[in-house]
Formats: sequence, structure tokens, C-alpha cells
Amino acid sequence: MRKIQGKISKWCTLLLTAALILPGPSATAAVTFSDVNPQQNSWALSSISLMAENQILTGYPDGTFLPNETVTKAEWTVMVYRLFDTYRPNLYASGTNKIEQFSDVPPEHWAYKQISDIYDNSFQWGIYGLSQYGQLTFRPDTQLNRLQLANMLYSFFDTRMIDRRITPNDVCSIVSKFKDVPSKIFKNQDEYDKAVQADGRLDSANTQISTSNGVFPSLFMGTGAGDCQFGSDGFSNAQASVLASLQSSGIMTANNEWYFRPLDKVTRAEAVTILNRIYNYLKKSYWLVDYSTIDLKQTGTGIGGAAGGGTGSGTGSNSGVSDPWNDPKGSGPSSQTATNVRDFFKTQGNNGESGTITKNIRKAGEIETAVFPSGYSYLTIDLVSQDKTEFVDMYVISDGKSTLVKQESFPMTVSVNGVREVGLRTVLRDTNPLKKGGNVILSVRLSKENPTANK
Repeated sequence: MRKIQGKISKWCTLLLTAALILPGPSATAAVTFSDVNPQQNSWALSSISLMAENQILTGYPDGTFLPNETVTKAEWTVMVYRLFDTYRPNLYASGTNKIEQFSDVPPEHWAYKQISDIYDNSFQWGIYGLSQYGQLTFRPDTQLNRLQLANMLYSFFDTRMIDRRITPNDVCSIVSKFKDVPSKIFKNQDEYDKAVQADGRLDSANTQISTSNGVFPSLFMGTGAGDCQFGSDGFSNAQASVLASLQSSGIMTANNEWYFRPLDKVTRAEAVTILNRIYNYLKKSYWLVDYSTIDLKQTGTGIGGAAGGGTGSGTGSNSGVSDPWNDPKGSGPSSQTATNVRDFFKTQGNNGESGTITKNIRKAGEIETAVFPSGYSYLTIDLVSQDKTEFVDMYVISDGKSTLVKQESFPMTVSVNGVREVGLRTVLRDTNPLKKGGNVILSVRLSKENPTANK
């Protein structure tokens, strides 16, 4: 009798897990759930609704979503599989890069196909472990914490989550700010090597990242947070790089006090928000076509801010900007934009109709901003490089339609009558990392009359 009850209990658990992730009835627009509080879950509302509408992660039959329930590795994998419907690394892998089987994910496992199609040998950290018999394991029921998920994201999407524009010294500087993710800087190579050997990371990094309640520190060589570089420990370099990149992009960030909460479990609300931000990040970087055919109809969860209700740290500063540079329907410059806004204009004019951004994009990354031309008919754009050998082109995105404009075509005036938003994103033409370059100046001016009409 106890054996029968045990089997029933096991099947109920499996069915309950499946209910959290498997598609429910066909969703309709503006999905709402009885347990998603508009105040407490405001940071995740649009992502929850959007992912439910697209059947990426659905709610329960009783109308609840359980936003605070934890997410397992298997559940995360299935969500990725659905949203990025052409992303199948292991399915198309061959030779030594292909993984044939995980010992703990048999063919009858509810997420067998999704796990088997995605994870090949290119995934480096936080994915695999070994059983006591030396067999490759996945641990599909592991409840992911935030650091585990971050480390997993290092390998996802061909390592495109890693921002190659961030130097090792910048990575060190960013990671050193985290108050709950340890980092250590060594002046002496022998001390660095001893630290690498001391905590067992060389033998158990892949397994420990998936199962441990501890946090391996990121190790650097240097004299301080403003003068440090990567050392020889691959895990430290990977963990630090992904944390700095996720912080910079806004996909997963620390809060205003620089607490990342590495051991907090990833909730369902966080998971859909992070997925939404990854989707937006790939789309804005023009990589989405490599991974998904799904068109998420959205007007702006954006990718700024910290999943989990915190706020991220932006790369620009808002200098008392006026209406044309703030979405009148949003709560801030990047809260409701269809374009990723990382840089904010310094405005001039009585009504703030002109604005400039000055930035060394080789050091600080491309300019990404937006203009909201409500009440104006024309937008004049100019893009100037202080280094005359530095050529920078720009995507001009008008209500979702993107056009690449060569720097030689600036200044230019475009009609914005009836246009809600114009996104602007620079593209460095020469990506030679040895070139220093200089500041790039983006200037914009809104007007009601065509400034070129009499020319």
C-alpha cells in the first residue's frame, strides 16, 4: 500500500511540475492572474502577460501564476526552447561536440527533448556534473539560484551574453562593487595560484555551480579594483565576465546597494522577465534571427533594471531632460521604450528641443538612445567623430522600422510627424581593438518647420 501511495505521490509531483510549464488553453491578449499583484509585481507585469500570451510559461487552471515559485533547470530549459524556437545546438552538433545522453535525463523525462536538443559540449559552466559512477549528469530538478543561472548564461547563445567591449579591468571594477559576490585581487602569482587550488574549483566547478550553496570568488591579478586583469583561472574569468555583462546590459543586475542576491532562488516572475530581456537584447543587437522566429508584440519591458524588483545602474545620466527625451507615457527615459536606452541627452533650448550625447564608444560601448518627437514634425540628426579617421554609422529606427545610415550622410533631417519614437544606435565601422579612437558626438534637434525647406 505504501509503495502504491509513493507512486501516486511521485506522479502527482510530476504532473504538478508539468502544469507549471506545459501550455494551457489558448491564451488571449492582456493575460492577467489572480495572484499577480499590480503593485508588488509591477516590475514583471508586462513580461508575465507577454510570456503567457505566447505560451512560453503559462499559469495554473485556477487562474494563478505563482510568481514567487522557484524554477528548475529543466523548466528554464523548456522556456528557452519555446521562446528561441530555432536554437538547437546539440540537435545539430556532431562528433565530440555532441552529447548523446545524460544519465539522469532518460527518454521518458518530461523535458528530455528540450534538454537533449539544446545542451552540447560548448556549454562550459553550471550545466554538467558527474554521478558517483562517473556518468554525465544534468540535474534537471535543481532549483536555480541567481548565480547559477548567471553562470549558465555565459555559454548560452554562442556566448553572446558576454559584452566583448568591456575590458578585463572594467570587468574587475564592476564585479568588485558587488557586496555579496566575493572577488579577490592578488599582486603575487603564487598567491593567486594557491587560491585557485584551495577551494576545489578545478575539480568540481561544473558540479558545484549546479549544486552548491556556496559562491566561488572571482580571482584577479593586480593592485586594486582600478588596476586589475584576468588571471589563469578560466572559471573566475567566465563568472566575472558574465556578471559584468549582465549588469551592463541590464538583463540581471544588482540592486541600488550593489547586492546581487546570488543564492536567492530564481522565481517564475524573474525567469520570464530575464527571458524577455534576453530576447530584447538579442533583437536590438540584430542577433535574434539566429535563434528565434517568434515575434513578441510588445511596447517595452526594456532591458534595464534588476529582475526581482530592484533597479540597475545605467551608463548615462539624465540631466533634467524635458518631454522630447522622456516617454510621456512612461515613468522614466527607458521604462516604456521600444528601443534600448542607455545614454541620455544633455538638452538645450527653451523647450529642450536640442540634445547632445558625447561618448567614446570604443571605451564605453555604442550609443543607444531614443527621441520622442510628440508635437514636432522634423528631426535633424548629426553624427561627428572627433577622430577624423573614426567612422561610425547609425541605425535610425522609426516606430520599429530600422535603416542603417552611413556617417557620410549626416547631418540629415527626417520627418517625424505622427511618429511616437525614434531609436538611435551607433555602429562602429572599424572594430580593430588596437585603435584608440576618440569621442563621438551625436546631436539632434526637433523642429515644427522643415529646416531644409529654404536651402
